[in-house]
Amino acid sequence: MARPVVTRFAPSPTGMLHIGGVRTALFCWLFARKHGGRFILRIEDTDLDRSTDQNIEIIEQGMLWCGLDWDEGPVPGDPSAWRGPHGPYRQMLRMDSHYRPALARLLAEGGAYRCRCSRDLLDAARAEAEREGRIYQYPGTCREAGHDASQPFAIRLKMPRGEETWLEDGAIVLRDLIKGTLRFPAASLDDWILARTDGTPTYNFCVVVDDTSMEVSHVIRGDDHVANTPKQMALYHALGFEAPVFAHVPMILGKDGAKLSKRHGATSITEYRELGLLPSAVRLALARLSWTPKIDGRAVESAEEELLTDQEMIHLFDLEDCQKSPARFDMDKLNWMNQKLIQRAGWRELEPYLRPFVDRIAPGAWDERSEDWRDLAVRSTQKGKNLIEMAEALRFAFEGPSEFDPKAVEKFLTPALRPVLGEVVNLGDYSHDALERDFNAILERRGLKLKDLAQALRVALCGRPVSPPIFDTLALLGPEEVRARLARWL
Repeated sequence: MARPVVTRFAPSPTGMLHIGGVRTALFCWLFARKHGGRFILRIEDTDLDRSTDQNIEIIEQGMLWCGLDWDEGPVPGDPSAWRGPHGPYRQMLRMDSHYRPALARLLAEGGAYRCRCSRDLLDAARAEAEREGRIYQYPGTCREAGHDASQPFAIRLKMPRGEETWLEDGAIVLRDLIKGTLRFPAASLDDWILARTDGTPTYNFCVVVDDTSMEVSHVIRGDDHVANTPKQMALYHALGFEAPVFAHVPMILGKDGAKLSKRHGATSITEYRELGLLPSAVRLALARLSWTPKIDGRAVESAEEELLTDQEMIHLFDLEDCQKSPARFDMDKLNWMNQKLIQRAGWRELEPYLRPFVDRIAPGAWDERSEDWRDLAVRSTQKGKNLIEMAEALRFAFEGPSEFDPKAVEKFLTPALRPVLGEVVNLGDYSHDALERDFNAILERRGLKLKDLAQALRVALCGRPVSPPIFDTLALLGPEEVRARLARWL
């Protein structure tokens, strides 16, 4: 019987939430959602010098903004609380309940041993290996010594020597869903440390204990963890547990093929939010890094096919469609996706993401406006590339112009056009149909074109010849405000 699908994202709260980590979390989330499984957020906070509650909150808020909700894990905003049956979901809270019992069991069953080798002794052995041009391996000095706990000790795992029956021709074999079959000769792997002399367990040990106790079926993570996998597979075997299925996703490079850095664009998920991007655009762009979705066995080709919804991504997602080579991040492509998704979205979908940017211009003003007004405000600015542009396009609606573009005034507010503004002042019905009817009448009487009157109005009302469509601009301002702003030009 197949195991229920359970995936996990396990970041360290030592700083920003990097987009590489978000891409990994997204793949875990998509896989779990596709197979009706569970997605776990687990905090690996054993780096006591850098792990903070504030950094945990950064992770939580970044994940939630990106739409990656978790089924088990910490309760946002409360470091001591969690939801799910396998908590706590912070490693530092699992020492007595999970790690120490597992270490004691391994020692009792002979799968691990106490090592009294000093740091000086190990450093000398490493230096000797370096001088001789060979890779250092712990020689197993304490493997059969049977040390007791009377003196300080580390705990090491007894790695297979090569003759164990669970190996394949003397090797640990990883059948990775993305990278294919990888072989690690047992002779190339030394007995690694499960717990340090001060008693703190190591990363590779905690990961295996946590994934086992949380019933993780599929470990989807960055390919920088490939080297850890044979060590972890040996520990699964020593504990008597079935290893999960592994899938190692390739790293993300910049558009130029270099390691992703600030010069390629933002690297923190928080920065993408501040750039005015939609979470849906970020999800889609990150999903397409290393993954080529297929529709009826054919890779998506057209621009329209690329703009997948979440439900479409969940339906189509398959780890076997992920490439092995590094992915290249293209900020221009993300901006294109963002603009297309803005244009496609309904106003209610965009409103909660646009509101924070409008609040920076006019705090609280957005919520004071009617629903019809907000509907029009969103629809009239959907040509913007991002939420910042949309909010800036609405600035005129909250504050009058502090200055006027002198060249625009000279070009558009001509002596012939200024008298026409007086006719606009007298209009009272600002519905679109009424404005179109009344403007056509004015233009016909005056022998003008709409673009000429529209530009003159934009300059008079907004200070520059740029605004949403002119009828929308008038409707968003309202008759009273239009009259007040036009008064200076009459």
